Amino acid sequence: MSTTTLICVLVGMTAVTYGIRSLPLLLADRFTISDSVLHWMAYIPPAVLAALIAPSVFVPNAETHALNLDWANPLLLTALPTLLVAWRTKNMYATVGTGVVVLALLRLAGLN
Repeated sequence: MSTTTLICVLVGMTAVTYGIRSLPLLLADRFTISDSVLHWMAYIPPAVLAALIAPSVFVPNAETHALNLDWANPLLLTALPTLLVAWRTKNMYATVGTGVVVLALLRLAGLN
């Protein structure tokens, strides 16, 4: 790939990426968003986070792609108290701290 082609590809990708992200911001004040849509949009970040985390928790071995719901799965054991803390406290720092501490304790106990 020539340097000119690489630069054109990078500039094009940058324009598309920032165009997609900035266009709603530029047009946001021209539209009013209903309360029901705003309420619905509040569920998007947790849904995206769950979609990113769930494969790692339930399928920890990427080579076999096997569902692992065994109690010896340290990521599943970490997710359970972390979800409980997230639900009860709604505090990001407490949630992340719980996940880190629980996983570290499980790894220290020899559960890999």
